[in-house]
Amino acid sequence: MFQHGNARPNVARICRQFMEAENVPFLPWPAYSPAMSPIEHVWNALDRCVRQ
Repeated sequence: MFQHGNARPNVARICRQFMEAENVPFLPWPAYSPAMSPIEHVWNALDRCVRQ
């Protein structure tokens, strides 16, 4: 099973064709779902600190 966040490289035609040819199932993922990765919050906090 493959999960992607609709990043452009993951939804490119050639990538979709490869995954379909290899019978890799996709986990449904809404186009604008919130980030599930906690590191994203760390990068956001770090960015705010640096800008101050």
